[in-house]
Amino acid sequence: MKRFLITLLLVLIASNVFAISITEGISVRPDLFYSEEELRKEDFSGELSDDEREYYENTSIYLMTASPAEPVYIYFGHSGLVIDTPDQEPITYEWGSFSFSDGFYLNFVKGLLYYSITTGWTERSTARFINDDRTVSILPLTLSAEAKKAVMHFVSRNALPENRTYLYHYYKDNCATRIRDIYAEATGGEFRNWAESIETGRSYREWAELYLSPSLFFEYLLNYWEGPSIDEPLNLYEACFLPEILEKAISGFENQERTVLYETKSREPVPESYSLELRAAAIGMVLMVFPLLTLSRKRGIRRSGDVTTAIIEMLFGIISVALIVLMALTNHDVTYWNINVFVISPVLLISSVLHLASLGRKERRRALWQSNFLTLFLYALALLVQLITAFHQDNASYYISVLPLYAAELISARSWFRRSR
Repeated sequence: MKRFLITLLLVLIASNVFAISITEGISVRPDLFYSEEELRKEDFSGELSDDEREYYENTSIYLMTASPAEPVYIYFGHSGLVIDTPDQEPITYEWGSFSFSDGFYLNFVKGLLYYSITTGWTERSTARFINDDRTVSILPLTLSAEAKKAVMHFVSRNALPENRTYLYHYYKDNCATRIRDIYAEATGGEFRNWAESIETGRSYREWAELYLSPSLFFEYLLNYWEGPSIDEPLNLYEACFLPEILEKAISGFENQERTVLYETKSREPVPESYSLELRAAAIGMVLMVFPLLTLSRKRGIRRSGDVTTAIIEMLFGIISVALIVLMALTNHDVTYWNINVFVISPVLLISSVLHLASLGRKERRRALWQSNFLTLFLYALALLVQLITAFHQDNASYYISVLPLYAAELISARSWFRRSR
């Protein structure tokens, strides 16, 4: 058992050390459309003929924003770009489309999130959001005639079948950032310079927490899998990965008010603040009860404690193994160098099995003691690294949530260990 535990410890350390070894990542499709790179090819100040100037001065471009909704992949809301020309009905360009077919799930696991731009009549897009009871608003973008022409040329080129697919990233390349980048170029970089000068005081993780707050399950799970790369404070330009923040930023830059087309009747607004730590403390208090049940002299209570603790630790162990896979074998760069793999480690799978084995054999408790000791050792190692080095990861919630469980496990295992002496 000791050799096995030592080997497992070395595997854990190696998985973190070499997680970044796939920096080049899994190969992506060669036909992807890279927005910022392609935007540099557009001339946002080219000369216009008189007829062109009249046409584009009578063209309006709007930012459309839809509020968050269910399921989890639209928790963050949605952005679209509306173009209203004199010669046709308004069209909405959206960079948030994907298909569950064509190997989507396997690609998602690999970190290859292939999204596409889609176009459609704005009236239909608005009706879709209203039907889902999502607040819908539009904000006019104040652009020169020259910039409008360039924007329209760019999005038309982007919407071509050979150009419509891109590699989605939750924070750095999504439906909101694509429009943010277009708008920044259309304003000659002025919006970007202005927004980058404003600090938000929140990181990607802290902004995301607000929007994930409707589901403690997804909040806890996704935060566990995400590493230190999302814990640096953001400026306003970076925070525009969120559709509602993009709308507020452009509104502030232009001193323009949005027009609300529909107000939700059932959905709560995104909270101003949210504390996962408080909920983690409550989780910890609940989790510590089950290992302590194994100290009962009543056989039924003792066995229920073993079984329940085994299930809990099995679930924790599974998400930890999943984290190792995400770090070492996928393109999900937000998972790299994640110290949570030590805070909640795969050793818990061993503890889970030993709890079930202990239902009939008291001598298994000695092995359970060793397993619990290693779990707590890894926990302490991770904490020590964060306390004495420059390594920073916003993961206090996980230290808080599992410490009561680990402490109760040690108390329980130690008590059984003493009884057997």
